[in-house]
Amino acid sequence: MIFHRYRTWIRIVLIVYWSALFLGTHVPTVPAGVAKVSDKLLHYLAYGGLAFLLALDQNARGSLTWRRRGQIFAVVAVYAALDELLQIPVGRTADVHDWVADILGALCGLGGHLLFCWGICRIFGKASTEDC
Repeated sequence: MIFHRYRTWIRIVLIVYWSALFLGTHVPTVPAGVAKVSDKLLHYLAYGGLAFLLALDQNARGSLTWRRRGQIFAVVAVYAALDELLQIPVGRTADVHDWVADILGALCGLGGHLLFCWGICRIFGKASTEDC
């Protein structure tokens, strides 16, 4: 397992990232520079990163099966829905289109993780991503 030795650092990055994501989505007003970028693109990238890091974290702790990938996707999809609803109390709006961007980003983050692991396994001469 290539990522096993980095599991503590991967977990720290995941916690910091997820905390920043939560805080960033609950700021009552969006900073001026961020407002110029499509919020759907920001949602897509943010949740893609979250899914990638969750998969990497799981990968560092053991084998990442297709079932586990599905569970990670479900966790991210549910969290994204809750995140949208929790924005209402701080004066922001919940938007189903933001949620769709979130889950599409999560799918791409999981796909990106699979490609990343495949590449790393090839570099280190492992037979499959299960060996990484």
